[in-house]
Formats: sequence, structure tokens, C-alpha cells
Amino acid sequence: MADSFLLFDIQQKDQLADDVLPYFEESILPRAWDDQTLTFAEGSRVYAYLSDLQVPAAIEAAIEGGWHLAILPHPDALYAKRGFCAQSSLKKAIQDAEKSEAKQVDIVRCNGDILLSSLVLGESFNLIPTAKSLGFIDRVKLGWHNITKIRQACPKKMTFITANESTVTTAALGVVIAGHVHDSWLSKHILPNSHINDGMCHAMIIAPRSVMELLRFFIMTSVIKYYSLPSFLGLIKSTTLTITNGDKFEYSIDGQTRKAETLTIETEPEQLTLLVGESLPIINASSAKKEQIKTTRLPSGGAVSEIASKPLAFIAHAATDEFKDLYQLLRDNATASSAFLTLMALSTLLASVGLFASSAPVIIGAMILAPLMGPIISLSMALARQDPSLLTASARTLSIGILVSLGFSSIASFIIPMEITTPEIAARLSPSLLDLGVAVISGIAGAYAHARVGAAKSLAGVAIAVALVPPLSVTGIGIGWLDSHVAWGALLLFLTNLAGIVFAAALTFLALGFAPFTRAKKGLMIAFIGVVLVSIPLIFSFLRLSQEAKIMQQLEGKEIGQVVLREVYARAIEPIEISLKIVTPETLNSEKLDKIKDSIESQLQQKVVMEAQVVIRRE
Repeated sequence: MADSFLLFDIQQKDQLADDVLPYFEESILPRAWDDQTLTFAEGSRVYAYLSDLQVPAAIEAAIEGGWHLAILPHPDALYAKRGFCAQSSLKKAIQDAEKSEAKQVDIVRCNGDILLSSLVLGESFNLIPTAKSLGFIDRVKLGWHNITKIRQACPKKMTFITANESTVTTAALGVVIAGHVHDSWLSKHILPNSHINDGMCHAMIIAPRSVMELLRFFIMTSVIKYYSLPSFLGLIKSTTLTITNGDKFEYSIDGQTRKAETLTIETEPEQLTLLVGESLPIINASSAKKEQIKTTRLPSGGAVSEIASKPLAFIAHAATDEFKDLYQLLRDNATASSAFLTLMALSTLLASVGLFASSAPVIIGAMILAPLMGPIISLSMALARQDPSLLTASARTLSIGILVSLGFSSIASFIIPMEITTPEIAARLSPSLLDLGVAVISGIAGAYAHARVGAAKSLAGVAIAVALVPPLSVTGIGIGWLDSHVAWGALLLFLTNLAGIVFAAALTFLALGFAPFTRAKKGLMIAFIGVVLVSIPLIFSFLRLSQEAKIMQQLEGKEIGQVVLREVYARAIEPIEISLKIVTPETLNSEKLDKIKDSIESQLQQKVVMEAQVVIRRE
């Protein structure tokens, strides 16, 4: 049997006899690692009780001499423990190593130096291998610590070249490189296929576009124990990796700060013969030695130069080449094509029929069919980015769509021999601030659904919520009837929807990074003025609705003698019009009705016009 040796830190010699040697069951020969010139026979079992500063040299000697090396958890060997031991208990680590068989594992080098656990370039925000997943309190503390460092963040342009000569250039805050991770949050959720003998090094590129991205991630990881891969984190898995940024940069390898113009990380498969227990499983990962690059969501192209060497923006600013598909879609939507005109005509006719028939399902069908949301969202983008050509095209298409809708709904009012204000028509004659709220929310949803492919399926729901064509149809019907009250009430509702959507959608595009604030502020101001203008009559309408609701609340269920007031409806005009049911056990004469009216006027302290339906109820 090969001899067994204990390499110990000379600084720990006083604790050796009491704290280390008693844990060995086999015969062990202590050797101080002070001059680093010790040599042992090939196949010797060597237990290294050394600090992080000493372990790399011991590994080099073990590789050269063919030792079977076990790395023990020394008090100053945090990185060595993470990378080659994983046991916190010295006693357990020794027992496991004595029982284990020697196995070949990989070595990772950075510019020739052995990497024990992790290399950090720039700011890592503590996205580094740790011994275990953190508890709730520790996650909150870590999240707050990371949040305090965000405003100091400044991305740098970095270029990564893999073993297959694939090149990735991005603007990153930091890079974390590990040979492997085990039994940690990273190993479970970000690098699940990382093993000590997978023949690969793993690079995590931290490249957010905005402060908001980081804030969202830190808050979520503080509250939720398990969180999916953040959008700003890129992964590269390769046998070798070269990193440059065109200048000399500072990096930290296992806690030791160094400088270099280029970082070259190389994996040397199965170079070290290691003695380790079940705490660090050795898995045959030869089938997994395939290069992987996951960087599609990181800044690229023109976005790199816009982000690099500047303080991280609070809201992400996308480069033009990153949303060319969206821009092309919006340009297509801003075109008054034959399909657009046909759908506008059909949706208007369908809405008109539904309004006259007072059929909600038919009106909903018209909302879905109407293509008017497209040019409105295009108009929002044009205002946000101050694009004259898109602004002209979307405004022209929107105007044509409005005229087509007014024309066909006016014709429908002549064809359909009904001049009756149905409940569905009446519902669109008194817009209020609530309708503006619906428009604003719908504008946010519409812009987001256009900007995010995964949310595009929600556009039908947005169209139903905001209901653009029905108020236009009612306006056209009012024009056909020559009824200014109907035409103006419905037109105000449409203008409310239009102003709210345009402003909210432009603001959403700004928040999503499709326009810088300096460019968007003029368009946002124009849209905001439109919202203010439509808000003036809406405020009065809202106050009137509030007054009507208060009146109905006061009178509903009120008892006047033996009479009970039910189904009260009020119109806050001068004088107030009250429509209600009077539930009574006996017939009412004119005198009793006048007393009921007087009682209502006394309750409201103002004159009313009462329209009553008498319901006789006898028990």
C-alpha cells in the first residue's frame, strides 16, 4: 500500500496534533509545506491541509509527481473547498478521502494559473459558486447589498472567443468563470450540467441593459428561493475561452487581484488524481463535452456601443437593429391597404347592426374584427421616436379608417329603419374618466403585446377592452340621425380612447427602451396635451356620474310611509330627472304621488322631475 502524507500549513502546526491528526484512521506522515520542495513517490496518498495561497502549488506538484491528492477544508481555503472538497467538516472530509478511490478530474487554468473555484472580471453581484442555497434572511441581505451597488455599475465592451472560434461581443458589467459548481443555487438553476470532469469551463456573462433589469432580479431572488435564468445573464461553455476588451483590465482569481490585457482560460481534462467522497460526485461526462453559447438576449450590434463605458441606464435603450421586426410590423400597420379598408367597413357594419339590435356578442365580434388598433400603436411609436414618415403614414391611415367608419355607419342608419336609442347606443354617449383609465391600460397592453412576441396573442383582448369601432359607429349613426347629442357623446368616447391609447403606448415604448427620453419627450408632450384636452369634459362627466350614483344610493330602498322606492335611476341635469319604481300596497292618487315627490326633493334638497312606475304589492 502507498504511503500516506499530510501536507500542512506551517501556520497551523500548533493545532495539528489536537485538531487534525486524531481524525486519521490510517498511518499518516505529516510534512510541512513551507519550502514547497517536497517530493513523494508516484501513487502516494497526499492530504493537503493548506490555504488557498498554497493549494495551487500543491496541485501542480501532485500533477507532476502523480500523487493521489485530497484537499481538506483548511480555515483559509474557501475557494479550494468549493472547487475540490465541498465538505465543511474536517473530520468528515478526512474520513471520506480515506475511503475513496482515486479518480481523474479536470484542471482549469487562467493565463497558466490554476483556477480553484471562480474567476471574477468586473462586478459579479455575488453570482458565484457557494456551498449551499441561502435562507430567506440571507437572500434579503444579499439582495439589498447588490441593490446598493447598482448605480456604480458601468458596462464594458468585451469580446469572447471560444475553442470553436465562435466570437461574442457584448457590453457586460462582469464575468464569472468556474470550472464547475456543485450543490449550490448556481448548480441547480443556472449551470445544472456542470461537473468537475466535464472537460469544460463555464462563463456567466452579466450584461443587463438597464437598472430596472437588475432591480427586478434582485427583488425576485430575495423573495423567491428558486428563480429562472435572468434575461441579462449569458452562458458560454467551452474547453477554452479568450476574453479581451481592448485594454488592460483587473480581475480576481480565487480572491487574488491581478491585471492582464487578455484572459485565456483553458481546461485540461483529467489531469489531477483526486481523493474525494460523495460530497463531490465524479460523473463520467464525456458525452457532455459540447460547446454551448447562450447569449442571444445580451446586448449586441449597435447596442454594445450605446451601452458600453456609460453608467447603466435606468430604463433599457434598445438599438434600432434590435427591433427592426417590430418597426417593420408597425410600418405595415400604418398602411391603408385594401385589407385594412375592407375590415374597417365590415367591422363598422357589424357594430352598427349589433348596436341597433342591442346585441353585445355581435358588438364584441366587431371589436375583434376592427383593424384600427394597428395604426394607433404605429402613431404612438412615431411620436415616441419622432419619426416623420411613420407619423404621416399612421395618421393618414387612421384618418381614412375613421372616415370609412363614419361613412358606413351613417349609411347603416339610413338603411335600418330604426331611430331608437338602444341600451348599447346609450352606453356610449356619456364617457367619463373611467373610460380614459380603460384606454390608458389598453394602450400599455397594446404596445407591450406588439413589442413582445409572446404577448401578441393578447391583442384580441386589448381590442375588446378598448372598443374603438362601436363609438365611431354610434357617431356615424348620430350623424345619420342629425342628432348632435348622440354624435358628440360617442365621438368624445372615441377621442378619449384615442388619446389614452396613444399616450400610454408611447410611454410604454419609452419604458421598453424603444426610444430615448430626449427624443420621446416632444411626442409624449403632444400626446399628454391630447389627454388633458379630452379630460376636461370627462371630469365634468365623471362628477355628474358621481352625483347620479350618490342620488341613486340615497333613494334606493327608501321608505316613504308604506311606499318603497326601487330601481332608482337619476340623470344629473337641471332639474334632476328621477326614474323609479314605487312599490305600494294600494293604488296611489295624484296627491300621494306629489307627497312622494316632495319627500324626494326634501331628501335631495333640490327640484326633481319624477318619472314613476307604480307596482302594487299585497301580502
